[in-house]
Amino acid sequence: MTVIGHGTMAYWNPVPAAVFDDWVAALPLTPASRALDVGCGRAELLLRIVERYDCRAVGVDVLAPALAEARREAARRLRAGLLELRNQRFDPECFDRESFDLVGCVGSSHAIGGQEQALRTLAAFVRPGGTLLIGEGYWRCEPAREYLAFLESDAGELRTHEGHLALARDGGLQVLRTHRATEAEWSAYEDTYAFNIGSFVDANPRAPDAGAMRDRIQAWREAHLRWGRHTLGFGLYLLRRPKLSAPGHGTAAGSAA
Repeated sequence: MTVIGHGTMAYWNPVPAAVFDDWVAALPLTPASRALDVGCGRAELLLRIVERYDCRAVGVDVLAPALAEARREAARRLRAGLLELRNQRFDPECFDRESFDLVGCVGSSHAIGGQEQALRTLAAFVRPGGTLLIGEGYWRCEPAREYLAFLESDAGELRTHEGHLALARDGGLQVLRTHRATEAEWSAYEDTYAFNIGSFVDANPRAPDAGAMRDRIQAWREAHLRWGRHTLGFGLYLLRRPKLSAPGHGTAAGSAA
């Protein structure tokens, strides 16, 4: 359902592609750099990074159909051998510490044990002076009990935007840039996702999960309109691991907001 719902979306989150392009263009990378993206999906972030910097990159994801599309795009857009795509769960033992100049994880911290553990784990793979590109959901306000029940979640599962900034700084990271998806960006994302699911079900009414998919997206849309659009946020965070830092003493910089 995730692959179908995102359709041809470049990125599987409500942050506009133009924001990613702007941030990618400002990354301190060279052809000698290495990048890692955990939960890379179709690997569009890595594709654009490698296209721009001609560097090497590794993407990890459990969704084989998404990686198949990424491989087709890589063959069309990149020199051979620059992008490695691994269809597996993320295993920290498969990577060396301080071996990447950029590590990304956009909307996939659940694959590494949640927000706090993911940030701590991924920061260890970044060379001093390197950067992390993190995308996380956050609470814009106190979630209603009914919304938490629908999500089968609890309020402690997410932080606030300010809580994300504090977590990064407490981990000794510098906050360089942030972007919080606007309500209009969220709406465009939700509308597109729902349209893609509806179009698939209409075209494939006899698909085994067609009815369940229609019911699920309808319930999600109703919950989003009733609670989610006012409650659930999504933030993109560009962080730097300082070359010289003391644990727990990060320094804010740039346009954090």
